[in-house]
Amino acid sequence: MRRPARVLAVAVALAIGGCAIGPDYERPQLPTPVEYRGVLSPQDATSFADLPWTEVFNDPQLRAVIETALANNLDLKIAAARVEEFRGRARVARSYLGPNIALGGNTVPAPGTPDDSSYSLGLTLNWEIDLFGRLRRANEAARAQLLATEDFQYGVVNALVADVATTWFRLREIDEEIAIIERTIASQSASLELVRSLKRNGVASATEEMQALSQLAGTRSQLPQAELTRVQTENLLRLLLGSEPGPVARSPQPFGFAIPEDIPVGLPAQLLARRPDLRQLENELHAATANVGVAEANRFPYLSIGLTSFFGLISPELGSLLDGKDPAQDLFSVGPFVSMPIYQSGYGTGTVEVAQAQLKQSELAYRRGVLQAYRETADALVVTDKTRGIIAETVIRRDAALRLLDLQKRRYKAGVVSYLEVLDAERQLFAAEIELAQSQVARVVGYVDLYRALGGGWTP
Repeated sequence: MRRPARVLAVAVALAIGGCAIGPDYERPQLPTPVEYRGVLSPQDATSFADLPWTEVFNDPQLRAVIETALANNLDLKIAAARVEEFRGRARVARSYLGPNIALGGNTVPAPGTPDDSSYSLGLTLNWEIDLFGRLRRANEAARAQLLATEDFQYGVVNALVADVATTWFRLREIDEEIAIIERTIASQSASLELVRSLKRNGVASATEEMQALSQLAGTRSQLPQAELTRVQTENLLRLLLGSEPGPVARSPQPFGFAIPEDIPVGLPAQLLARRPDLRQLENELHAATANVGVAEANRFPYLSIGLTSFFGLISPELGSLLDGKDPAQDLFSVGPFVSMPIYQSGYGTGTVEVAQAQLKQSELAYRRGVLQAYRETADALVVTDKTRGIIAETVIRRDAALRLLDLQKRRYKAGVVSYLEVLDAERQLFAAEIELAQSQVARVVGYVDLYRALGGGWTP
C-alpha cells in the first residue's frame, strides 16, 4: 500500500474508532408526583390532552377561528422560519465531518523559466479527522438544537390554540355582559318612568326620582367600558388570526360551552414527553451537554488532526497549464497537518467553564420548567373544580334576586316599602347576573388552560 493511502486508512480508522470527549447526555432524575394535585378520582394514562383540538372544542365557529389562526398567525410563521434556519445550521455542522474539496491555483517565482514563474492548478482535499469527537459533539449539539427549535414551534401551536380559544370565550362572555347591561338599563329606565308617574300623582317624591336616575346613570356608564373591552378583545383575536384590527363575526346566540363532568388528565410522568416546552428545554439541555464536549476537545493538543491532499498540474508556462499541453507536469501530494494548541492564555479553560455554566443553567431551567408544568396543571384542575360550585351558588343567588326584585316592585307599588328597597334589589340582580357570566367563562377558560397545561392542541 502506498504511503498516502496508508495515512488515509489510518486516519479513517481513528475517526471511526475514536471516542468523543465530554459527558454523554442523560435525562436528569426529577421527582415525579404520583398524581396531580386537585384530581377528583384516580387517574390512568388516558388524557384528554391526547385528543385533537377539533374534538375538544366542538364549537363550529371556534374551530373555524382556530384553523384561520394556524394558517395565518405570524408568530407561528416566525417559528417555522426558525426551524428552517436551524435545519440549515445542523446541515453545516454535519458537513464538517466529511471532506472539503476546493479548486486551487498558485504561482511561485522561478527565475530562468519562460515566464520567470511556476504555475500550478488543481484540486485540494481537506479532511479533518475527528479523533476526539469535537466535530461529532458539535453535530450532536446542532441536532439537539434543531429538535429544540421544532419543539418551540410545537409550543407556539399549543399556546396559539389555547390563546385563540380563551380570547374567543372571553369575547363571548363580554357579549353576554353587554346584553345584561342593556337589559338592566331597560329595566331601570322602566322603573324611572314608574317613579316619575307616581311623582306626578303625588305618590313618589323627588328624592326617589333622583335615586332612580342616579342608579340608571351608573348602569349606563358601564356600557361604554364593556364595549371598549369588547373592541380591544376583538382586536387581540384579530392579531392572533394574523389580521388587522376589526370586528369578529359570530352568532348572536347566548354564550355557552359544555364541559365534561369527568375530565381524564393522565399521569404527571406523561408531561415530560407531551408538553412541547418541556421537550424544548430537554433538547436544549442535550445541546448544552454536547457543547461541553466541544469545549473540552478544543482545550487539549493533538485534537484537530487533518489531512491535506493536492493533485493537479504544474508548469513553468501559464499557457501550457491552461491548454493542457506539455511542458505541464502532473502533481500529486498528500500530507497530514496537526493543530496543536500550545498556549491559549486561559482561553481553553475559560471556554470549558462557560460551557459548564451554560449546562448548569439549562439543567436548572429544565427542572424549573417541569415544576412550572405541574403547578399550571394543578391550578387549572382546581379552577375547573371550584368554579363548578361557584356557578351553582351564583345561579341560586341570581334566581333569588329575580324573585326579590319582583316582590319589592309589588310592595313599592302598594306603598309598603320605599324605593330604596327596589334599588337594592336591582343592584343585587345586576351583580348576580354579571358574576354568573364571569364564573361561567372562568370555568371554560380553566378547561382551556388545563388542555394547554397537559400539552394538548398540537401534533408533530
